[in-house]
Amino acid sequence: MEEALADLPTPSLPCYPPTILKDLKTAASKWRHKAACLFILWGALAVIAPLAWADSPPSTIYGKGSQAFEAGDYETALKAFLQARAEGLDRPKLDYNLGVTYFKLARYEEARKAFLASAAAERMAPLAHYNLGLVALKQEKRREARQWFEKSLAESDNPKLQTLASAMISQMDEVTRQAPPSGWSGFISGSAGFDSNVTLVSDSETIVSSDKNDQFLDFFAYGKARFAKNRNHSNNFEASLYILKYMELSDFDTSSARLGGSLERKWKSWQLKSGLHYVNTRLDNEGYTHSGLLNMRGLRKLHDNHLLGLRYEFSYIDDLDTRFNFLQGWRQKTEVESTWLLRNKRFKLTYQLELNNRRDIDTSRYISFSPTRHRFRLRSEFQLDPQAEGTIDLRYRYSRYNDATDLADGSHQTRRESRYQVVLSISQNLKRGRTFSTEYRYIHNTSNFRIYDYNQHLLTVNLSWPW
Repeated sequence: MEEALADLPTPSLPCYPPTILKDLKTAASKWRHKAACLFILWGALAVIAPLAWADSPPSTIYGKGSQAFEAGDYETALKAFLQARAEGLDRPKLDYNLGVTYFKLARYEEARKAFLASAAAERMAPLAHYNLGLVALKQEKRREARQWFEKSLAESDNPKLQTLASAMISQMDEVTRQAPPSGWSGFISGSAGFDSNVTLVSDSETIVSSDKNDQFLDFFAYGKARFAKNRNHSNNFEASLYILKYMELSDFDTSSARLGGSLERKWKSWQLKSGLHYVNTRLDNEGYTHSGLLNMRGLRKLHDNHLLGLRYEFSYIDDLDTRFNFLQGWRQKTEVESTWLLRNKRFKLTYQLELNNRRDIDTSRYISFSPTRHRFRLRSEFQLDPQAEGTIDLRYRYSRYNDATDLADGSHQTRRESRYQVVLSISQNLKRGRTFSTEYRYIHNTSNFRIYDYNQHLLTVNLSWPW
């Protein structure tokens, strides 16, 4: 790394001057969507001076490119660097200089490719990764930019480069903290997928396998208006809409609308949120259920890389069609989640207890629809690169219904089930916070009532974007 930085001009990696915070705040106010500020010190993007290579045509052309760059003639510099490569010069430092030149010409995607090529050399990687962060900011990929700066900071042993990377991270955080606390936010998500065994799932109580496959489309939108006194105290209005549409099996089309409000507070080391919501769900464009929900959540940091989350939800569910009056009643969920944050990885371990007391079916024979459920979940999120993330999600649910069900032969038996899920996904970060993801899900359900045994495969592609 020292050898690579030794070729930089003297002012290439200067410390921040006393006026830097003022300049950064001014720059930040010009960012659309209140995104992170971008302050580029010209020295950090200066070309690497000519090397002591043998006096050959490629090195001579390279030197002319460096002179043109210093004179501000970036088009001529680019032609010279490309010609030097065509003449056989192939060094990581040439890739780096190409990246700098493309950046100056606002050709950011080409700059990104050049810096990635330069980063293949271990000694050039920290500097190339820092500049990839600058490119990502220009492309309005704020999350990716932060990851590149963090990577540069972790890799570099050069104090000047560490200062630059650390300062960019700090200033991105400062802009986030200074963003107005009130206003609208939300996201929109659309998916297309294939379901190998279309199943009616509502509150996970009524599972009737169709033994048919179909393609589907779904849409989800969420919005929140935040009326805040400060960063630690806000009142929110929230609304969401979910629509699921099958191509052929329209009996399973579902829509759900949710409306309500929530309060966010910070108390000691806890970040708290509580809310009241109303949910209306329709099945095949007809009334199904509606419910009122009370939920409370708490999140706190136990250590620098360890988070603890607690959640409680109470809901009262009523039918919108007498065919579904057996679902009427209440449900409670209590959840504990532990999250570990490691370098480029995140692990979550979750346990949830669910209690139900429903009306059930009590006509010619009694059928229980009131389960007690235990859910366990292990989720691992890891960076494939600063633009892509992979996820492995393992889930297990055990259900035991509260009362014995009357069987056709006159006997009685309590329903028990075990459900296993494996979810694999890859997501790609796009511009302006947008995300494209692909997900595969496998579900295996076993029950002492054979009618509830089923297997299911789902493949989904999704595009989501914030607003």
